[in-house]
Amino acid sequence: MENTFNANLRRIRKEKGITQEQLADAAGVSAQAVSKWEMNSFPDAALLPKIAERLGVSIDELFGRKNENISIYDRAIEHIKATPADKQFTEIFNICRALLMAKGGCPRYDPLTPDILDCQYDIHSRMDFFEGFMEARNNADLQYFFLFPEPKCGYDKVLKYDEQYVKLFSVLAKPNALKALYFLAGRDGTMFFKRDTLVHELGISPENAKEIITDFCDIRFIWEATLNDGESSERIYQFLARCELVAFLTAARYFMIPPNSFNYNSDCRHKRYFINDTYKKESGNEKAEE
Repeated sequence: MENTFNANLRRIRKEKGITQEQLADAAGVSAQAVSKWEMNSFPDAALLPKIAERLGVSIDELFGRKNENISIYDRAIEHIKATPADKQFTEIFNICRALLMAKGGCPRYDPLTPDILDCQYDIHSRMDFFEGFMEARNNADLQYFFLFPEPKCGYDKVLKYDEQYVKLFSVLAKPNALKALYFLAGRDGTMFFKRDTLVHELGISPENAKEIITDFCDIRFIWEATLNDGESSERIYQFLARCELVAFLTAARYFMIPPNSFNYNSDCRHKRYFINDTYKKESGNEKAEE
């Protein structure tokens, strides 16, 4: 007859995404033994620490007795650490979704369904609060989760109007500049290149390549260096592929394709997001305000 231990072992193992074979390997037994444990038998007491360690829980939890002194944050840490490395990122995203679902009043966590994952339209989840906002895109081709607590001074105290934004967008609007950025971002890690690299790769003129490089150096997308072999020297340029470009282009896509379909949506906010009107301020007055 099944008891609490059997049911808990089976439930926890499945929640963690661990197979019976993987748990058996950790305990040094056969998969058949694990199957029996999940039905109506018990493992040797000496095996319980290994089983609990592989599942990322305490022995008490295997028998249905949770330690209520462990905070939810520590439990989350234990859960992720106990999740196989190749599934940790997916599990983190699922936990983030669970936060949205909790604020949306859902009684339990439900995985994303195929009609949402494969939908041809963008399907989002959004929660707006007085203290900030959460936003997620649920489609399988590009999933993300944003969590933006609002600073006490307002978002636009930090994200204030700055002519550097104008320069950034002006640079990217120039001929072939965005193509050059995509090309550089498609390389592995740190890339060193010459001006002729852009000329040949993009099929552009040397003058256009020179303008792009000058602009990219100015806005610090790339860095200039000198390669010296003792007899001659030439200019080379360095680009470091980082995640910021993915976030930037994702935000730009959000503006180009505003979401109109939501899995969860709640607006509890009744104040504007930018409260300081920094576009009205003179640059010389900024120090006086700080």
